Amino acid sequence: MAGFSRVAAALSVSCAVALLVGGCTPLKQFGAGVHNTSGKARAFAANVRVVSVDTAGDITVTGGGAGDAVVVTEQPSYSKTPPVTTRRVTGATLTLAYTCKTQLVCSVNYTIQVPRGVAVHAVSREGSITLTSVSGAVTAQTITGLVTATGLTSPSAVLKSGAGGIDATFAAAPASVSASTDAGTITIAVPGTASYKVNAHAVIGVTTDTVHHVASSPHVITAHSDLGSITISPS
Repeated sequence: MAGFSRVAAALSVSCAVALLVGGCTPLKQFGAGVHNTSGKARAFAANVRVVSVDTAGDITVTGGGAGDAVVVTEQPSYSKTPPVTTRRVTGATLTLAYTCKTQLVCSVNYTIQVPRGVAVHAVSREGSITLTSVSGAVTAQTITGLVTATGLTSPSAVLKSGAGGIDATFAAAPASVSASTDAGTITIAVPGTASYKVNAHAVIGVTTDTVHHVASSPHVITAHSDLGSITISPS
């Protein structure tokens, strides 16, 4: 995990300095030995139309699964005490969350399979988000990680990355796409059979836009990057 790598690196540097002055405490005494646990798949009833997940780990969502149930597999990662995971259905929304005791490493990787039309709201603070063949509305945000989407037929998508990047390919022309990064490139590929209204701006970086433009198009693409290039092209 990204968080563990940074912590382990910092501890390693500390150890290197400490060795010069008389020794170093082993990393295991800091609780840096990471445990990765494979969870079982859980299915949720057919009335779920929205999946909401917030984690420090990776999120992988695949659409078009067989049947009408949402299937979730959790993989906890921790240094001392396993996180306590929760799965709550309120109305038509399934919310996935967890809590951790204080320790160096604690997160959950989620692998989620959703039926056609189910909306996805995903936030990862230290990991990546991968979306494949999702057809419901999408909101995906990372703090330090990539957002990758392929084969989307979502009518709308809001994609954000703080320090990472966005790479999204649509199999059907979306009504609305909004993509933004603080530091990272943005690549959006959409069907070339449609025309688009595009508003794209890179503060520091190159913007390349080769899709067909029509100001009155019902297909709107908005992209903004503070630091990083933007590419919008036919898929």
